[in-house]
Amino acid sequence: MPAPQRTPAHSPRISPRPALSMLPAAMKGLGLALLAILLCSAPAHGLWCQDCTLTTNSSHCTPKQCQPSDTVCASVRITDPSSSRKDHSVNKMCASSCDFVKRHFFSDYLMGFINSGILKVEVDCCEKDLCNGAAGARRSPWALAGGLLLSLGPALLWAGP
Repeated sequence: MPAPQRTPAHSPRISPRPALSMLPAAMKGLGLALLAILLCSAPAHGLWCQDCTLTTNSSHCTPKQCQPSDTVCASVRITDPSSSRKDHSVNKMCASSCDFVKRHFFSDYLMGFINSGILKVEVDCCEKDLCNGAAGARRSPWALAGGLLLSLGPALLWAGP
């Protein structure tokens, strides 16, 4: 029976693991990839709309996160065309559709007032965050994080260990 061969002490061993100097760069790359996956797979946070009822001043409206079933922001202005003061009231809300809002505000009850010229109702709908108000658009924290990832990611990878 042949004797087992011994490996000389000075012969280099081949390690299946990467060199330690490569590990930090690989970990940075993996971290950036995981962050990108997290940002891309984050659940939608839904639409935001201005919300107020029967106010005469739109600045009294406040931002509200809509229900997942709501797809539009609506703004309804009700005016009294016969009034010398041009009285009006504003309603802003989340809604499932613009048709739903119109059906609600042009109901049989109000149609008598509308047809007789006592009331004028205007309905406007839109589909972007806070589009039914004068306030500036709300900035998404996910968009900010994505921008940081895109701008800093290559620099972090290039910097190395």
